[in-house]
Amino acid sequence: MRVAQVTYSYRPIVGGADVYAAELHRTLTEAGHESVVYQAARGSGPHPGPLPGGEGETRTIPPTVLSHSRRGLFWTAPLGLAKVRDELARLDVLIAHYPNYHRPIRWHPCTILLSHGVWWDDRPGALRSRLKRRLAREAYLQATAVVANDTFFLREMGLDARPGLAPHTEVEPGRWYVPNAVDTGLFSPEGELRSGPPVILVPRNLYRNRGVHLAVEALALVRRELDARMRIVGALSQPGYVTECQALAARLGVAEVVEFAGPRPWHQMPGEYRAAHLSLVPSLCGEGTSLSALESMACGTPCVATRVAGLMDLPAVLADPRPDAIAQACLEALARRDELAARQLGAVRSGFGLKRWRESWLLVIEQAVASSRRV
Repeated sequence: MRVAQVTYSYRPIVGGADVYAAELHRTLTEAGHESVVYQAARGSGPHPGPLPGGEGETRTIPPTVLSHSRRGLFWTAPLGLAKVRDELARLDVLIAHYPNYHRPIRWHPCTILLSHGVWWDDRPGALRSRLKRRLAREAYLQATAVVANDTFFLREMGLDARPGLAPHTEVEPGRWYVPNAVDTGLFSPEGELRSGPPVILVPRNLYRNRGVHLAVEALALVRRELDARMRIVGALSQPGYVTECQALAARLGVAEVVEFAGPRPWHQMPGEYRAAHLSLVPSLCGEGTSLSALESMACGTPCVATRVAGLMDLPAVLADPRPDAIAQACLEALARRDELAARQLGAVRSGFGLKRWRESWLLVIEQAVASSRRV
């Protein structure tokens, strides 16, 4: 079959959604399908390392008058898909990574909507949030199939899908819960943890909804009891927010023990996780089943995450999104590090491995094509 993904960003690989697209491309090509990825923006992040493929499978969504500026490009770029409609019509399956990328391809007989997480929960009830949810609901109803990487999205769409639902479940015909997955061969425990003060890794691109400021505030509380340090690894995506977090660290007296390390190539991330005593995913909202959390746990590094959105589906230690709650969870996790590491590693290997994820995706595509042919 000929399959295309349409998405905002893909190469160079910077965030979890880019890794997802690359792994899906590899899954398709290894299964004998033709695969291409249409992307709107090319980032400035690090080279992806050993992930397969490259320029050969990548297409740029043609720009429009509204998408010349990078400001708002995520929303306006899908309009350019109209310029390649003839190309897309020759393909068997189109996979839209976000609801607004599904709308311009809804005419196609076989579309799959992929949700990376709810993105209207930052201001519930606000007009902008209601419009985003309406757009998602429209795509959910129109797509041939839907793959949600967390149960929160499915609940927002009206399904009875509770946190902790068994992964790889078809909740209703054509509507799947397939969480993020991790390559447990590449991301695995290795060697002995270095001695020294505990290091808390925050593997987050610096957007406000990722809650990095909560991590900094929590560290200041942790240090009342423990000489811990923090390493924040991720793209400095919102410069104003980066400055705010740095000023916060200085104001709380932890600037010398908080390192803003910037982004790292994806293939270097196993080393980042293994060098840390604990990882922290302190998101405020807009989060699916975090790939960073899964990668950390697969490396044998326990993970603490906030009790929000798709993070509730993970075997991480969960805490309310408050500095005091996060700090307490971190202290307890560090005290039980070996026990938590073994339990979380086992849970990730059994329910969030890449092999099962690939099998689920190939089944979703096969069923979607069969369904579209019956119409």
